[in-house]
Amino acid sequence: MARAFRDFTSLIRSASREQFAGIIDFSYQHYALGDLLTSQVNLACLAVEHGCRGLDLYVIVDPAAPAAPLQSFITPENYLTHLDNVFPALLVSPMLRSIRLIRDPLTAGLSLISLIASRVPTWPPLSAHLRRRMTYPLGHEIINRFHGRHGYVPRLEAPRGYAGWARRFIAQHYAGRFLVCINPRQSRLTPTPAVTQRDAPLGEWYEFLRTVGRRYPDVHFFMLGGFSEWEQTLLKVDNVSIPRTMGLTLAHELALLTASNLFMGTSSGFATMSTFSGVPYVITSIEPFFARYAGVEPNATRYPFAGVHQHLVWQREDARLLLHYFQRVYHGSTELAS
Repeated sequence: MARAFRDFTSLIRSASREQFAGIIDFSYQHYALGDLLTSQVNLACLAVEHGCRGLDLYVIVDPAAPAAPLQSFITPENYLTHLDNVFPALLVSPMLRSIRLIRDPLTAGLSLISLIASRVPTWPPLSAHLRRRMTYPLGHEIINRFHGRHGYVPRLEAPRGYAGWARRFIAQHYAGRFLVCINPRQSRLTPTPAVTQRDAPLGEWYEFLRTVGRRYPDVHFFMLGGFSEWEQTLLKVDNVSIPRTMGLTLAHELALLTASNLFMGTSSGFATMSTFSGVPYVITSIEPFFARYAGVEPNATRYPFAGVHQHLVWQREDARLLLHYFQRVYHGSTELAS
């Protein structure tokens, strides 16, 4: 109790209306890469519109009830593994000033009271937070509104401290290569398969990779995702490297994505990172129902805030389609470079 009160008084003293507070409470929010990344963009948009100069994150995890009912496979015994797996997604906003991980319910409650007492702007709003409910998937309403007013959206960057590593890693091992990060979704291979109809057709991807290997020897691919998200066949493909087999983590993968020339993959968490980082991308197999959440028409080729060579493809990909879009970006990028 005494420690919680000291934390409370410290928060009251440090709170500033020049800082925006983001509340990530996993009792009703999801351990999901795409949703966490979208949250970071939402927070940055709202912080700018409130005239705030920085972002403070309050990450709340109650060890006794660490996850929302939808993610019942996350338990008091394994939640730290899941938290560790997604934590780099909380470090990608350039506006991030501080991050507090709170695992004591009393401290969490006092922290929220301190925000109310200091009149610090927050998202989700405290009224919504008290209902402990959030609509999924997270849409682009806040982001599209911000883009309409300001003509841009805040970008995500490599997780704090990893951008320099990515530049050095590429310079040492892949200098002069056209680098493509890929993530063909394979939920069926994971311990908790879900919506497997969205999984990518791996045979088509293998054909695409072999074709690019023959025609474009300067191109190299990074396969992103955990050990359970790709087939062993990829280990034998010469123009593909798998960061996880090098002992690297999600933080390294996100940094590599932001430093690469192109992202290609199924609509997923990594696709969300490319969407908001300025990297050229080709995102495939977007489900039609997501159009209303994204604020676009079904089969739209771009998001309203998309940049050069950022493509949406709503249909299921095959090798021919992948090669077509790859060539558009590859030749467009090399022409710009020359």
